[in-house]
Amino acid sequence: MKFKMRALYFSPAGNTEKMARAIAKAQESICDQIPPAYPSENEKLLFIGVEMKGSSANKVVLDLCRDLTPSRAKNVAFFAVGSGNFSAIEELKTIVKGKGLEVVGSTYECTVKGGLFKQGKVTDADVDGVVAWAANIVDSLAV
Repeated sequence: MKFKMRALYFSPAGNTEKMARAIAKAQESICDQIPPAYPSENEKLLFIGVEMKGSSANKVVLDLCRDLTPSRAKNVAFFAVGSGNFSAIEELKTIVKGKGLEVVGSTYECTVKGGLFKQGKVTDADVDGVVAWAANIVDSLAV
């Protein structure tokens, strides 16, 4: 681990959990669900992963973003899995920026196709992609 960071996820279908665990393993950092067992404290970077259903963010993710402060985290990077509507991420970014945190990198968006009642699953290529995206963000902050 280059500095203190954490990967957090909200993952009803297990997709962002799989991605967050891969990021944490590659970066030798902590991985936890949202809400986390212990609040973040003095993290240089938080990766926040969300599974999107519809055009609004889940309440637990909104609450996490509203509770962030610069003493809890300096930088936040978002990744999302869904059927293609990622507009709620902009609301999360606005909340985080309003709390005085920096949003780093572009959002990693992973579109998965599912059926009427079942969300699709991320592929190994999707997981490799988010790990590479995270490594680029970590490298940009390590200077």
